[in-house]
Amino acid sequence: MLKKITFNILFWLFLWLIFMFSFMRFETPEYSIWVATLVICPLIVPVYIHDFFFDYFIVRKQYVLYSLSTIFLVFFFGTIINEFQRYLDTGGSAENYALLIFMMVLYTGARYFRMGAQQRIRLKEEEERRIKVELELKDMEAKQSQAELNILKSQVNPHFLFNSLNSIYSLILSNSDISADAVLKLSDLMRYLLESTKKRKVLVKQELEFLQNYIDLEVIRLGNKAEIKSVFDGDASGKIISPLLLIPFVENCFKHGIGILAKDNIIEIDVRLVGSLLTLSTSNTIAQQRVSSSSTRVGTGIDNVKKRLELLYPGKHKLDIVSNDNKFVVKLEIEI
Repeated sequence: MLKKITFNILFWLFLWLIFMFSFMRFETPEYSIWVATLVICPLIVPVYIHDFFFDYFIVRKQYVLYSLSTIFLVFFFGTIINEFQRYLDTGGSAENYALLIFMMVLYTGARYFRMGAQQRIRLKEEEERRIKVELELKDMEAKQSQAELNILKSQVNPHFLFNSLNSIYSLILSNSDISADAVLKLSDLMRYLLESTKKRKVLVKQELEFLQNYIDLEVIRLGNKAEIKSVFDGDASGKIISPLLLIPFVENCFKHGIGILAKDNIIEIDVRLVGSLLTLSTSNTIAQQRVSSSSTRVGTGIDNVKKRLELLYPGKHKLDIVSNDNKFVVKLEIEI
């Protein structure tokens, strides 16, 4: 409201000053002030009435009624103002029809220009606020996602360490000679775990070496108790991936695929790289003593990696898990 009042005062004051200084070139200052006041003040009422007509009829698209009301307004007030000015200044001439039309158009145009400028400013401010809010939301989402990833990644270490130590324990009980090699393998695995958890991305080559070391450790532990086949194929040079995404699926094979009968323990692990597509396929027989509704369900490690995949590779991965009475099959595809 204050801005509207200020605009109206400045508008009429500006016009009054223009008329006053125009007359001062030919007349005295006192007479110029008088004439400017006599010209400007009578125009105020019809200009505001016209402004009301403009808003009322134009918004409703009643253009004929607007035109007729404006014509009536010009002639009615123009005639009254002419007679009023002749009465007060008998020495001057008064023809205000054209001036009245000009002032009506000028005021309404200036008002809408001001409204348009204010609207543009508001839109710009709203856009800036919207962008700021979006950036803040994205920042919050990024921080939240990173926090979730850190929590999920931190769960990998104890889970993996627990399984590995169980493997070493079994080796120590059965054969002390090969247990020394297994400890060295475990040392390499743990070193990679400690280093990779601090990074957002690692080389695919390093991740595959980590998988191979883990498989070698399990081969040492199991000996002839299982048939283990692993294939790593494709060019991993220069390619990167989020760390520790593949190990839960490989771990799962050994966790649920080793039973009492050696002939039933068949594990197949296949990793291939074709361009930017990494494919991991694992297959393991489910040990008979583990076949139950509670033992064949997807474990914590795979639940964990599912969440990480959704956060790290949204729309860029495909995971299929098939489990039946005696076989568990996983196929994972990631665009890296």
